[in-house]
This record gives sequence, C-alpha cells and structure tokens, in this order.
Amino acid sequence: MNSAQDGTTSVPGEAEPLDAWDMAVLGRLARVVEERDPVPDGLVERSLFAMTLAGLEAEVMELQRIDVPVGAVRSGQPLEARTVTFTHERLTVMIALSAADDGVSVRVDGWIAPAGPRAVELRQPGTTLETTADDDGRFVFEAVEPGSASFLVRLPGGTPVTTPVVEL
Repeated sequence: MNSAQDGTTSVPGEAEPLDAWDMAVLGRLARVVEERDPVPDGLVERSLFAMTLAGLEAEVMELQRIDVPVGAVRSGQPLEARTVTFTHERLTVMIALSAADDGVSVRVDGWIAPAGPRAVELRQPGTTLETTADDDGRFVFEAVEPGSASFLVRLPGGTPVTTPVVEL
C-alpha cells in the first residue's frame, strides 16, 4: 500500500474496473455479513414507513364544501362538482373545475385565502404539476388528466398543507 499526498492510503488496482475476482470477494463478504449480522426482521418496512411519514409532514386541510349543479343529485348521473372548498386553520383553498379547451382534460381554477404568492402542486398518481398563485391568490392548471388528485400549498416558511384526494 502506498500513502497518497492527502494522507489516505491507496490500494493497488483501485483505479481499475471491478472484475470477476472482485465480485467473488464482495459476494463472500455479503454472505458473511448476512450470516453474522443479518438485517433485523421488519427493518426495511419500518424504514420505508418512516420515510413515507417524513414525506407526509404536510398538514391536511379539511374538505369544507362541495357545490354541485342544481338537480344533479336526482339526475341519475354521477355527481360532478363544479367547486370544492378546503379549509385549514391558516388557509382556505377553493377550486373550480371545468372542461379544458381540448374537451378531454379538466381545467382547474383555484383561489387561496389569505391571498399571496404561494407554490401550489397538483398531485396525481405518477405526476405532479406545479404552479405559483399570484398576489391575489389565484392559480390555474390549464389541462389536467381526469382522475384522483390532491393539492399541496406551501405556506410562508415552507410548511406544506395538503388537501384530501378528490376526483377531477
């Protein structure tokens, strides 16, 4: 072994790519570690759960009000909300849903109170759309795929507040 100028010790061949010999040594080492110091039962699941909780540190808003077209309840058709209001002790979010220009997607117009520029995310399985509310608290998502979605708003200081999942 040689001493490098920065005080570390170099190993012969360390700059070379891994070969079959290296892989065999690493395989043996993995078997020894697994035998002598296995991963505790449930550790992986508990770790994933802890990471999920850390990602969910957002406060959750309450679904406050859903406005539906007059007569929609008795029409036999699925209930389609035009506006949905969510409340939180520090924030209110109202969204209005309408058909997008393409006739397939959903347009989401939203308002935040108290008004002010805030980061807004629309989260759907597999995708997140982002925008910023203007000084009046207004935001728009022009063309959103129909389906389940939730909204996340960042309060001053970065605290995330999220809505329950709604169907667009």
